Amino acid sequence: MESLSFGQYLVQLREDRAISQRKLAELAGVTNSTISRIEAGTVNPDPVTLEKLAAALNVDKASLLVKSVYSEVPDEFVVIARKTGELSEEKRARVYKVLNDTIDQFLAGFDADEED
Repeated sequence: MESLSFGQYLVQLREDRAISQRKLAELAGVTNSTISRIEAGTVNPDPVTLEKLAAALNVDKASLLVKSVYSEVPDEFVVIARKTGELSEEKRARVYKVLNDTIDQFLAGFDADEED
């Protein structure tokens, strides 16, 4: 599955809401040319613009950060992190420990499929 560029992702979000570039620019308080250049991939939005776009599109700012150049966190990990928000603090701490320990093991070269 090919990953969308940030500009393509922004187009998709905007079109899903049936709004024009001009309307998005108005809602976000930026220029129409800014939206056009972001969607074309000629510029990357700064964090302040990302925040404005998130508010205008009514999406979580983190989802835009993940898709932008400011984060290399895979979408799957963002989903996992959001799900942990539904857990108690104690259970969340346990999940983070398990995930952290597992990732550390893989980084150290351990692979569960290679166990003797």
